[in-house]
Amino acid sequence: MLIQTGTDNPTLREVSAPVPPDQIRKWKKFAAQMVDYVENPKNASCGLAAPQVGKNVRLVAVTLLKTWDDESAPTVAMFNPEIVARSAEVTTEKEGCLSLPGCGGLVTRAAAVRLKWTDKDGKPHERNFAGTSARIVQHELDHLDGVLFMDKALPLPPDNA
Repeated sequence: MLIQTGTDNPTLREVSAPVPPDQIRKWKKFAAQMVDYVENPKNASCGLAAPQVGKNVRLVAVTLLKTWDDESAPTVAMFNPEIVARSAEVTTEKEGCLSLPGCGGLVTRAAAVRLKWTDKDGKPHERNFAGTSARIVQHELDHLDGVLFMDKALPLPPDNA
């Protein structure tokens, strides 16, 4: 998979189209390839959005980490993911992105979110995510709306760059 890069990349800046329910089967193999990419340790990724690999559809693959050191977390493909609720509590952490290599910044996000999506078999899901997994899904869903983490980031202090 070829990762799209750059803050001015039109593919990364486009709002992605929903995947109609009757088209999910068509995208199932691509979703599996995205999951495989995220699960491959050499790629150093915990999430991938379809626009990052040149497809402007509402599809992400995310590893549902409890902490950054969690090695047993599953990676799932989510079609048409949507945040339906956000906590009032926020956290600020360092983020980076495959599409912006070498860049980092401090991003404030909701500490917890409630997300609904459809899986690769067309089954609907709704679930709460907190902590690290909440941060990952928010980062990847931003990609579906043409938003890069740097659009929300504060610069890193010199000792953390």
